[in-house]
Amino acid sequence: MRVLFINSIGRNKWGGGEKWMVNAAKGLQEKGHTVTIACFPESELQSRSREAGIRVIPIRIYTDFSIGGYMALKSYLKQNAVDLIIGCQNKDVRLAGLYKKRSKQNFIVLSRQGVELLHNSIKYKYTFVPFCDGIITNTQSIKSKYDDFGWWNGDEYVKVIHNGVEKADEKVEGFDYRTLLPKGVENPLIVLSTGRLTEQKGFKYLIIGAVDIIKANKNIHFFIAGKGKCEAELKALVKQLGLSSNIHFTGFRSDVSALLKGADLFILPSLYEGMPNSVMEAMAYGLPVISTGVNGVRELMIDKKHGLIIPSADSEAIKSALNELTTHSNLSTMGFEGKKHVQANFSIAKMIENLENCLLRKVRERDEKLSRRKFLVMQTAFIGDVILATPVIEKLKHFYPDAQIDILVRKGNQGILTNNPHVGKVIIFNKEEGKYKNMMRLVKQFRAEKYDAIINIQRYLTTGIITAFSKAKQSVGFDKNPMSFAFTHKIRHVMEAKGSTDHEVKRNLSLIEHLSDNSFEMPKMYPSERDFEKVKQDKVYYCIAPSSVWFTKQYPTEKWIELMNKLPEDARILVLGGPGDIAECQGIIDQSTHPDSVNAAGRLSFTESAALMKNACMNFVNDSAPLHLCSAVNAPVRALFCSTVPAYGYTPLSDNSKVLETNEPLDCRPCGLHGKKACPKGHFKCGDIPVSTVLNSI
Repeated sequence: MRVLFINSIGRNKWGGGEKWMVNAAKGLQEKGHTVTIACFPESELQSRSREAGIRVIPIRIYTDFSIGGYMALKSYLKQNAVDLIIGCQNKDVRLAGLYKKRSKQNFIVLSRQGVELLHNSIKYKYTFVPFCDGIITNTQSIKSKYDDFGWWNGDEYVKVIHNGVEKADEKVEGFDYRTLLPKGVENPLIVLSTGRLTEQKGFKYLIIGAVDIIKANKNIHFFIAGKGKCEAELKALVKQLGLSSNIHFTGFRSDVSALLKGADLFILPSLYEGMPNSVMEAMAYGLPVISTGVNGVRELMIDKKHGLIIPSADSEAIKSALNELTTHSNLSTMGFEGKKHVQANFSIAKMIENLENCLLRKVRERDEKLSRRKFLVMQTAFIGDVILATPVIEKLKHFYPDAQIDILVRKGNQGILTNNPHVGKVIIFNKEEGKYKNMMRLVKQFRAEKYDAIINIQRYLTTGIITAFSKAKQSVGFDKNPMSFAFTHKIRHVMEAKGSTDHEVKRNLSLIEHLSDNSFEMPKMYPSERDFEKVKQDKVYYCIAPSSVWFTKQYPTEKWIELMNKLPEDARILVLGGPGDIAECQGIIDQSTHPDSVNAAGRLSFTESAALMKNACMNFVNDSAPLHLCSAVNAPVRALFCSTVPAYGYTPLSDNSKVLETNEPLDCRPCGLHGKKACPKGHFKCGDIPVSTVLNSI
């Protein structure tokens, strides 16, 4: 899995949610998943994430729809595929969900909520739920409350995964609190609290509840570890109540383990929490606990067995609990039972296991849903172009095995897809008879089909219009298409006559990279056993395909004749072409002296031609459709490039393949992408490839 955690909490803040995130990210990473954390730069979360060996990216999210944060997230997600985004603040979830809706990418957006962040109001129902695919919380009480809202169907939208706590480090030496106490204090009873000094943590109720306890027992000392905006107010309250000798503020401490190891009792006076990490950590170090009954506490500890659970915002309850436990004769037994309970039920390893299972299930459900998608691939150009579109079909079927994959081709090219097991419907575009009428018919048909994605391989206006108006959930095409501004995904197309550019197959596959990956896929045709049987020869044979729509793409006729004459006399030569090439092929045969040559032009289907070429000793072709037939069945081939050049990206892909071209430097080559009806210079020197070079190449 590829997981991105987002937490836009302030730079200097560090609490249970942030600790959970780092532990979760580290645990998933150790299990082999790719994990990244996005947070404010130069923040406490960034520092601790890096210390844990987790990749961190800077994203500044200030509001629900922060433009800067949105652009940073967009930039990252365009370059890095993710399966899941887990947001820890509502604004993180909204921003990720908004980008998902706009980009129509298929990652999952989850919200992780350690405290109650939603309320049963229209505000949350319509500004949160549409952007979120599920919630992970750490308490059953939050899940029950959320499920009662009735905003979603099923029991799995909100998933409870209890927090985990690291096993107590037995090597840690307990903190010596006497270094912070007045001289002369013997055998102090240390009561510890940790947390941010904010209203939420309820420390003022602890201070007020401690007054009578301190009066009755001067040997009891309270230590509050943390910083926050209420610090001055709380210190003033302590001073006002005359408790400065017994209530101590330590500030932020990084040695919490040592503090816990050296304490006798832990107290959490919070007004609200999720599953409080501080209580779990205290129990892990064998401390009995007094805690308010905030979310998750009753799932974490058993009242009167591991400590005491009291009402929140109640100083009298704190006083009573302190009085009971500070006079308790067997505090160590409570602490020991709590430690066993945490080790058995709330380990980090168990939390990571439960989280991983939850995320894998989410990804599996997504993939199962995606595998039932409907795709349409468009390629209404020539024979070779359709063959070079088949890798898109192959890869889509690999990634979405249950998908329906239809293809649109021009009339006459449908035979290329005969026997292809991955193609659903082959839809015909008849350009010759009522082109615009047929365009509108196709738009109407595609709207009714409700395709999840239309992949338009062509760069021309006609298919661009069809794509733009077909109302598919995704419309994907090249930026050179005049209608690309209306596509949901516009992919850059690069083709240069000089230098090196990608093969046409790789260009085509780039259209579905966001739906799959960036690996290569070969063109594929599927001749049947009957096809192979029909073209079976009783002797060794060669194939030549001398024709092309464009004259300057054709190896000169006299050289084809010379080549045939020099091939072995005991072999058969089959001359291939379409119905319109019959006369040309017969003319070459008639002028040749080879004793066994057969005119197969116009006699074979596409799959029969592919079957024939598959088993030939060698196939000699122009830069034309037969070249790609060879690639589609991995047939041996020598491709003669005259006016066109390999840099365009239409070279053969067979294992046994070579491109042959003139050695003479020609400023006029290439004279065009498709060739010309005649040589513009009148000399046709680009066809000057010696027959000896062709023969020596095999």
